[in-house]
Amino acid sequence: MRNYLELLQFLEDNDDKVREVVMENASGNLKLVAPCIQRDFVSSCALKTLDAIMDGLKDIFFSILVDEARDVSMKEQMVMVLRYVDDK
Repeated sequence: MRNYLELLQFLEDNDDKVREVVMENASGNLKLVAPCIQRDFVSSCALKTLDAIMDGLKDIFFSILVDEARDVSMKEQMVMVLRYVDDK
């Protein structure tokens, strides 16, 4: 949730159109900070990102590396790396 709110704050600080409709300027209780709305928003962004990556890959070879470990606070962290070579 913290990352989502930081992203929303970044967008508010750097985009006039976003600033007009989020946080204090949002109408009524439409603040876009409820957990279900955050999940929908993040899911939509993930799908758009995945579509952009897959369009860029087309028929070329690629690899995906995934690593998971616990940090010092015993929280699990996962890293995913997509590697590919394009024609540029």
